[in-house]
Amino acid sequence: MPFIMITSAITTVFEVPDGVDLSRVRQLGLSELGDDEDATDSVSIQHDKVMNEIYLGDAARKTVSISHSIVDPNE
Repeated sequence: MPFIMITSAITTVFEVPDGVDLSRVRQLGLSELGDDEDATDSVSIQHDKVMNEIYLGDAARKTVSISHSIVDPNE
């Protein structure tokens, strides 16, 4: 059976006060984002639902991965 990959990208930009230390935000924020299993499950379930509606329940998820990054959008 062939494979199909779904990629969902969500990008959120925040305005923060001058002097915010990006490396500190990364240190604190990435661990929190990585621990949010409910968000990962929510996206996975949505992908499953869409594919199983299209393939009448015959699509089986093989893997799922979520990655997070915190960057300066101006760099």
